Amino acid sequence: MRLFLFAAVLLSTTAHAGAGHFLLNKVTADQLSTIDGVEENEASRIVALRSERSHLKSVEELRVLGLDTVTLNALRAHLATELTLKKVAKGSYTSVEEVLGQFSNEPTVLKVQAMTMDYTKTNPAMVEGWLKASTAAYALPAVTLTYDKDIDDYTTWDYLDLDEDGRVGSGEHQYNTARADDDQGFGVRLAWRLDKLVMSSERIRVINEAQDIVKLRDKVLDEVTRVYFDRRRLQVDQLLHPSSGLREQIKNELRLQELTASIDALTGGEFSSALGR
Repeated sequence: MRLFLFAAVLLSTTAHAGAGHFLLNKVTADQLSTIDGVEENEASRIVALRSERSHLKSVEELRVLGLDTVTLNALRAHLATELTLKKVAKGSYTSVEEVLGQFSNEPTVLKVQAMTMDYTKTNPAMVEGWLKASTAAYALPAVTLTYDKDIDDYTTWDYLDLDEDGRVGSGEHQYNTARADDDQGFGVRLAWRLDKLVMSSERIRVINEAQDIVKLRDKVLDEVTRVYFDRRRLQVDQLLHPSSGLREQIKNELRLQELTASIDALTGGEFSSALGR
């Protein structure tokens, strides 16, 4: 695909980098730290990611850093993105394969779907692991340890008849306390709940949650697949029928960035990361 720089404008929620707004690809870590909701270490990580990728297409790319919703919303409100318009030189293509081959460097829809399942924690292998764990949890016995200690005091009485001189004879009685026995013991008890190996309440809970996850997976996969092919159709249209007017070029480029950001939102920013590889 033959491209060359045509023009550049600024894109943000206010259509310009006004007061309190910074350019995503020019903002410094110190400036990011002034945004309420962005911590210093997060600001440093954002700048480091930008340096690694050379250019960030949208705030949604920053999802790969694991930023929370509060931070992402703050960044969306204060960061502007440079919009670079590119004019596509119309080429001569003779087959569908030749046209689609222009995008061979981008992730396939299957890879994007896998990114989505990993990000949304709806991967089938992960759910299956939960189900196995819910059964294996009862394969091990419940262990009970016991410790007993008995202390018995023994008192012995010796009756002695003593005379006034302390000699054995008739008179007072005397006794002595003898010894104490100290007994202790340890015990181990193992118990298996064989009925739980078949169907436990934990497994029933996991099965119910798995059904909810399947519904969520179907929903996010439908969404990311739709957006992926909307984006691809726009790319093909720009390739085969490049716009000549500035207004139409801006409209198409904005739409392309919107679709790219939507996929990043569903893949945790991994889509744009893969585009840069």
